[in-house]
Amino acid sequence: AELLNKWAASSSEYSKDLMTRAAEYARDAAGVFASIQPQDASTVDSFASSLYWCALNFATLCRLGGGGQWTAEAACEAAVEAVEVAHRMVSETTPPHRIAELLFVQGVLGFCRAQSIAAGHLPDQVMDSGQTLQKELLIDSLRLFETAYQHWCEAYGERSLQTVKAITMIGVLQKELNGEEAGLEWNRKELRIREELQGEVHPRTQQARRTFTSMIDSKLSKQTGQSSSAEVSSADVAHYLEENKEFEDADMGLRKPDTLSALASPKSKNSPEYIRWGKVSLYCAELLNKWAASSSEYSKDLMTRAAEYARDAAGVFASIQPQDASTVDSFASSLYWCALNFATLCRLGGGGQWTAEAACEAAVEAVEVAHRMVSETTPPHRIAELLFVQGVLGFCRAQSIAAGHLPDQVMDSGQTLQKELLIDSLRLFETAYQHWCEAYGERSLQTVKAITMIGVLQKELNGEEAGLEWNRKELRIREELQGEVHPRTQQARRTFTSMIDSKLSKQTGQSSSAEVSSADVAHYLEENKEFEDADMGLRKPDTLSALASPKSKNSPEYIRWGKVSLYCAELLNKW
Repeated sequence: AELLNKWAASSSEYSKDLMTRAAEYARDAAGVFASIQPQDASTVDSFASSLYWCALNFATLCRLGGGGQWTAEAACEAAVEAVEVAHRMVSETTPPHRIAELLFVQGVLGFCRAQSIAAGHLPDQVMDSGQTLQKELLIDSLRLFETAYQHWCEAYGERSLQTVKAITMIGVLQKELNGEEAGLEWNRKELRIREELQGEVHPRTQQARRTFTSMIDSKLSKQTGQSSSAEVSSADVAHYLEENKEFEDADMGLRKPDTLSALASPKSKNSPEYIRWGKVSLYCAELLNKWAASSSEYSKDLMTRAAEYARDAAGVFASIQPQDASTVDSFASSLYWCALNFATLCRLGGGGQWTAEAACEAAVEAVEVAHRMVSETTPPHRIAELLFVQGVLGFCRAQSIAAGHLPDQVMDSGQTLQKELLIDSLRLFETAYQHWCEAYGERSLQTVKAITMIGVLQKELNGEEAGLEWNRKELRIREELQGEVHPRTQQARRTFTSMIDSKLSKQTGQSSSAEVSSADVAHYLEENKEFEDADMGLRKPDTLSALASPKSKNSPEYIRWGKVSLYCAELLNKW
């Protein structure tokens, strides 16, 4: 009963077949432990557990519209009966956390009845309060889950597998009754606790992550849907939109007549118009880089424009005389974006008039000029910026070689140029990371750039497991500093989820159903959340013999049958 419950709960959607079997196993278990005489503490505890899974499994079956011989109404009645019997077992000595279990099951039953009504499996009605029965069930279920949550927090603390069940359901009900924003905080809490306690590849963690990502995507689509490109009329407004990460609207703003006039190179150098052209070009070089970096993949068109804007800006600030501190700083920023953008263009195989080789040469030239600007008074965090750009250039060259855009060669070390570039880039990113940690701390938008690239290089050189820890760190920092709907956070989450999925598929791919030969091994597999293998184990002959109801009550075989039935009731619910 427990095994099949767990299997069902960890799938993308509940299976009627699994839940029918889980419910019937729980009912069989309850029948066994109710009939045993005399009733000792162990038997009473097993009976209570059987009622728990009986109520949960039949409630879920009701929500699904019934299954097997059970209609939705019959399943609902079986769940209600189990809850009523459990209530009669409560005494003055029953501890609060045990009462919380009963409240939780009542909450699940109410929620499942409401869902069954919504799906048309059960009839609805208007209550004396003027609300529908469905709405009243949802409101009452939320109250029950909140009370169970309080009891479990007192008994186990918030970060426990018992408490997280209530957190999950509170999130579901808050979303149902009060909208996605109300449920988001609870879902975030659930995901963090499951990651910590059950690990990132556990099916329930995966399920929580899918729910959370879906809610974030919904929130993001609503936000971007509200933006109006009709309001964009200048580079200033484009800057406001870029701050809010609405890149496409910002770019549209930059293409409007009053902005384009600033991008046409004036003839008179050192004039206010010429300096303004340099500033807007520098801004565009940064904006288009961020837009390209926040997309699912880089665009050649965007990066060609970004690189040429940076080159124009560098030309402006190199020519201004006299050179004051502000001009030098703008020139250094232009070189930074020039190197980054041309390096990325090289990685993409070139674009526009630029071949991969020409783009690489332009990036190298920008880095060399920046190196000549370094002095003894240059602070470490500024040197870190240069190291970071060098690392990006090396990485992009290696990627371009791998894609066949640039030639490879064998070096004196015996390694390929591509491999040497990757190793050297990782060293540069690690040094930049150390400098930025000292200057800004680890949780800063500057440092997280190095963290991102260290993760990429660790994965490239040492495998997914080596990169996973850095990608996890990046995701946490971006969520905290940039928010969950920021494009870079979304991108980090996509990368992280992909790596977790890959890790999970490798783990499950290694499991062998041939090793499953008994309920004991099935239990081991269930502990490791390999539900399907566990269920296969339960269907094997030596296990099935334990599930055939023996005629002699109170015998060891009869009690074993009850225990295995109870275990199956819970498994199918969780599955």
